[in-house]
Amino acid sequence: MAKFGDLIQRYRIDGDKTLESAADLLGVSAAYLSEVELGRRPPFTRTRVEKLAAFYNADPEPLIEQACRERGFVELDMAHVSSLQLKIILGLAHKGLSEDQWAEIYRIVTRERREDKKSPTGLLKLAALATATAK
Repeated sequence: MAKFGDLIQRYRIDGDKTLESAADLLGVSAAYLSEVELGRRPPFTRTRVEKLAAFYNADPEPLIEQACRERGFVELDMAHVSSLQLKIILGLAHKGLSEDQWAEIYRIVTRERREDKKSPTGLLKLAALATATAK
């Protein structure tokens, strides 16, 4: 699996963008961005990753996933999380799930993204999975 720095460097080169223009967008120096690309600095936050992906006209998901892996945690913007969502997230984070259960969660989440709307049914299924694992 490619490292975060390798991915953003490849996106930058494929997008025919300069190190300086990308650094300016993020509000960092070109030297700092170079350090991130070389793996000498940790991956950027989700907000910066999304800005960078949009600038490169690229899918942010692989970048976000790799940044989370390398940083060792997932960022969560609590300003946009309901009480039910937080309970589900905490339930999933602290309880073991089978690969089949993870696959079902992924199916629900990606279906909702495709539909581009919130599905109460999908949230209820996630809540049921989180509750089942808590027992």
